[in-house]
Amino acid sequence: MHSRKKLTLLVIGGSTCFIVFILLSVLFHRDRIANSASTFQTVNPSPIAIGSPDDRENNSDLVREPPVPPDQSQPEKKEHLAPPPPPPPLDKAAIEFHRTVAASFTAELRERTKRLYGLAFQQLGLPANLQEKVIDILTQQQQQLERQAFEAAQSGKLPDLPSPEEMRTQQVQQDNQLRLVLGDAGFAQFKQYQATIPDRIIISQMSEQGANLSESQAQKLLQILTASREQIFGQAGVAPNLNSMSPDQAMAATQQQQALLQQTVSDRVQSLLAPEQAKTLQGVISKLSPQPQ
Repeated sequence: MHSRKKLTLLVIGGSTCFIVFILLSVLFHRDRIANSASTFQTVNPSPIAIGSPDDRENNSDLVREPPVPPDQSQPEKKEHLAPPPPPPPLDKAAIEFHRTVAASFTAELRERTKRLYGLAFQQLGLPANLQEKVIDILTQQQQQLERQAFEAAQSGKLPDLPSPEEMRTQQVQQDNQLRLVLGDAGFAQFKQYQATIPDRIIISQMSEQGANLSESQAQKLLQILTASREQIFGQAGVAPNLNSMSPDQAMAATQQQQALLQQTVSDRVQSLLAPEQAKTLQGVISKLSPQPQ
């Protein structure tokens, strides 16, 4: 089960950060639910002794009867523990907190998506209204996950991540919506740009860590990363034979491919990057790679 969830997170790719944010929100809601539930727990009263030992000895009027042995002919009764009661519904403060968090999450999600696809919007010459429609399509799955996370939090559970099959179905639906907005030619150009998103994230994180890449270095590094990824993983970003493997086998195969990608990129950037820049690159790739169990 853990391996399947790790593999699912891997397939999600750039959405992983958003899902982690969602799960943290769920944990917060679950803690609030647990705290609220504890105030409603019933404390069983302590057993009440009928008289102290001294009272029983001094009271000669009491007739002591021997304990009645259980009926040996009846099977021993087993105690059945009642299932724990469901957590109480979220109070108004918790619901209002969720609304605030959800609004902030949506705003940040849309802003990040706009920055991530800003160059694609420029290349396609999309007006502002079409940009907003594309952002709506690109973020609807993450917003749906957030709603599911909140619903799961109300029952004290973590949300189930979508299976690879469900994700592929969602991707087909998303592509169909994008094609209607962008047209066939625009959609093909958009998908080419979208395939470079993982590599653009790597370059962005390198810049955040002070790699100081020049514009020329960034462009050449993007070409190296994209070409290496397509060579090893294919244009889909995931090896096609993974679907026929068990989750553990698929995770192991992906880790091997990721190690090969890291080595391939390392060999190809030797003449492009300074040693410190190359070290930063390897650190970013390792951080984004699936880790062994």
